Amino acid sequence: MRMGRILSVVLVAALVIGTAGAFPEDDVYTKRIKIEMPAISIERQNEYLTIEMDGTSYYYSPGKPILPKIDKVIELPFGVIVKNVNVIVKGIEEKRIDEKIEPSFGPLPIMPYKVKARLPKLDMSIYKSKEFFPANWYSYRVGCGLNADGKRVTFVSIHLYPVRYAPALNKIEIAKEAEIKIEYTKPQKTLPQKSAYELLIITPNVFKEEAVRLAEHKNEMGMGTIVETVEEIYSLYSGRDKPEKIKYFIKDAIEEWGIKYVLLFGGLNSPIWAKAKDNANAGEKDWYIPVRYTNLYDNPKYPLAETIHDPGVASDLYYADIYKEGGEFDDWDSNGDGIFAAWNKPGVENDTLPDLYPDVAVGRLACRNLKEAKTVVDKIIRYETECDDSWFKKMIVVSGDGFLDQVDLNISWDTNGLPDGEYTIYAQSINDEGEEGPVDEIHITIDRSKETKLTFNHDDHLNPALQNGYPAPPIAEIVSVSDGDVLGNTDY
Repeated sequence: MRMGRILSVVLVAALVIGTAGAFPEDDVYTKRIKIEMPAISIERQNEYLTIEMDGTSYYYSPGKPILPKIDKVIELPFGVIVKNVNVIVKGIEEKRIDEKIEPSFGPLPIMPYKVKARLPKLDMSIYKSKEFFPANWYSYRVGCGLNADGKRVTFVSIHLYPVRYAPALNKIEIAKEAEIKIEYTKPQKTLPQKSAYELLIITPNVFKEEAVRLAEHKNEMGMGTIVETVEEIYSLYSGRDKPEKIKYFIKDAIEEWGIKYVLLFGGLNSPIWAKAKDNANAGEKDWYIPVRYTNLYDNPKYPLAETIHDPGVASDLYYADIYKEGGEFDDWDSNGDGIFAAWNKPGVENDTLPDLYPDVAVGRLACRNLKEAKTVVDKIIRYETECDDSWFKKMIVVSGDGFLDQVDLNISWDTNGLPDGEYTIYAQSINDEGEEGPVDEIHITIDRSKETKLTFNHDDHLNPALQNGYPAPPIAEIVSVSDGDVLGNTDY
């Protein structure tokens, strides 16, 4: 909760509620939902105002005003075409405000400590405008994917903006309620309701024996499993590259067998050196199971003081995101220019946003050789058949806030040559201005006659140097061993 003087509280207090109905008319169905907006409060935070609304998220974009946002996801049958989404807002109240609404920071990645983040900078195209922001009361997108119950559905994700802001006029508009109307067709595509197989394992020939061994185990456990090799897939399917051939095969496996899970059995083909990326779109030559690379270029100079650059990443989501609206195949290349998932790439036309909702659960065992393949199958079988499961669901997790200015030193301590006994580990941090922080001290025991006992401890909140919060002296914290831990004869 932000602290500050409450200026006003308006609107009827109510959380999101809804009513819905579907009415076929000439093969077009209609779904209606009514949403009542929660009450808002306006508070002064330093030089800005903040607008708070219980039960909502917030719209964040670097330099733009932080405003409440209501997210509503409606599920429709898989394969429908959404003809229209219309939202009518009612009970609009206009209110004058005296100060500017707080702007948003940009995302702050964990970076080397020399990269300095700037304070929020106003986007003057918004803050000098007489137009209300956002420009519309709502936005939406449509996609296909697995819901929380593992069923394939059509998602209509609607984002409502119950408060809009005209900075140059010092005014906000507040909506009391919204009526959503969605029109859609009957499903254009249907999928099997029953599964001949649940799990599909895709493997290179070199790992086939181990993949079959894993499949036999899964079948014995009651999960119908089938194995296919990439060599066979490449010979039977057409596609612009190997990842696309595999994706077409997964599509057929869903539609013919009702597959729910896909296991990609293989990673790079060398534990020493391999070329991960062959071209802008894929890594193939040195991969047992190839990977798709996106071309989503990231160049977020703001809010950082210097430019960083991310030229796309490897993404197995490509193999999981089979369908888009209407149950059509989503190839991640909407404009057909041969550059997959392109956005902000210099000299390349942007693709429309891929669907990005997974239609099948995909995992990868990134084995680099036969020994690793055999080892991981052995471990899976042993884990699922022999282990005492009494500890599976027992976990204690203690967490706190992360620190964007934290630097993990990952210092190693080789104890092989040390005799058994009591030891003390010390750590101290000194910043580049010569300021010394407090000494962290941990007492441990080396006893090779006992099992190892290690605990993770992040207790810098108890440090007297931090009793008044930040800013504070530079802090060194030993976290991977704690007081009383034993370094014994077992590995962690």
